[in-house]
Amino acid sequence: MRESRQTAQLDTEQGPKPQRKKPRLRTAHLEEAGLDSECGVIASWGLPLRMRVPPLLLLLFLLPGTLRAAESRPSLLYHFTAVSSPAPGAPAFWVSGWLGPQQYLSYNNLRAQAEPCGAWVWENQVSWYWEKETTDLRKKEKLFLDAFQVLTEEGPHTLQGLLGCELNPDNTSVPVAKFALDGEDFMEFDLKLGAWNGDWPEALAIGQRWARQADAVNNEKTFLLYSCPHRLLGHLERGRGNLEWKEPPSMRLKARPGSPGFSVLTCSAFSFYPPELQLRFLRNGLAAGSGEGDLGPNGDGSFYAWSSLTVKSGDEYHYRCWVQHAGLAQPLTVELESPAKSPMQVVGIVVGVLLLLVLAAGGALLWWRMRKGLPAPWISLRGDDIGALLPAPGLPKDADS
Repeated sequence: MRESRQTAQLDTEQGPKPQRKKPRLRTAHLEEAGLDSECGVIASWGLPLRMRVPPLLLLLFLLPGTLRAAESRPSLLYHFTAVSSPAPGAPAFWVSGWLGPQQYLSYNNLRAQAEPCGAWVWENQVSWYWEKETTDLRKKEKLFLDAFQVLTEEGPHTLQGLLGCELNPDNTSVPVAKFALDGEDFMEFDLKLGAWNGDWPEALAIGQRWARQADAVNNEKTFLLYSCPHRLLGHLERGRGNLEWKEPPSMRLKARPGSPGFSVLTCSAFSFYPPELQLRFLRNGLAAGSGEGDLGPNGDGSFYAWSSLTVKSGDEYHYRCWVQHAGLAQPLTVELESPAKSPMQVVGIVVGVLLLLVLAAGGALLWWRMRKGLPAPWISLRGDDIGALLPAPGLPKDADS
């Protein structure tokens, strides 16, 4: 890493030269390796900002105006993250395990136990399964944290790994073993050579240090070629109900003030699964722009998504939000919610209603007393007033004259 930076400085002094960019991993999974041990919670412990991306964020906007995910092969992928300088009380090493788009496992060095996530808590697994996961992850924890010992450049550093396997239609397995240092891909595990290789000097140093650990190379081969495919097939068999689970989204379309003369519409989808979702804005029934959006996991295995669009003030009620999802029998069109009333408005309405009720009750009481020939209830009578107001029984009105 230092050599590449020195070369770049020399090139600048001699004149600009084209530089080969290191290839980025072609999967969205490593991008969310910042998930901590709490299922579905984004971590923020010293990770590079661009590594703190919710799972499947790269699935956004594959089509204009939509949130949509592409079909993928069944996969079991572990996301490893280690930091050289963790914040006080935060883990230095954590792992999230993913079955396709579902997080099923979490681990960190503080609890040091592999734990199931979401609906996978109820998976009918063999009794020793989670003990085996814990044992394997503790070995990985030791390797990842030990790697910082060979990094001579001043930190802090972040080491991440993506390990697992994907299944082809014929059930053959495709192993995955890639690593990133401080946000840059720098190393892979070569199954044929049985070694960790990369172009950077840091890759050579870490790979050689790991290779000297007892059974480290053999454990990596065994996991990629045997353990991972068998675990994946076991989950596909025992947890098929989880993988086939469909939960329709709860929808909401709201407006808020934007820049002068404009409003911001936000269409939100809550608690849905699977994560494949299409959101579109419609204006008078026709497709409108897509604006910005996001997609991420909830802690229970479901997902959330939102998309926002800036429109002219006063034009909000011409817009609708259109959503399509596997949990819906047919696409759903969501109308804009009425603006929420302020607390003072609500209090005013309640007081007005109460006053109307009091007036109505008073009018009814007055009408009833008048029919009975009684005086109005607000007239206070004394004993000697009765003769002046009401004639004595059986006497004409002028009997006292």
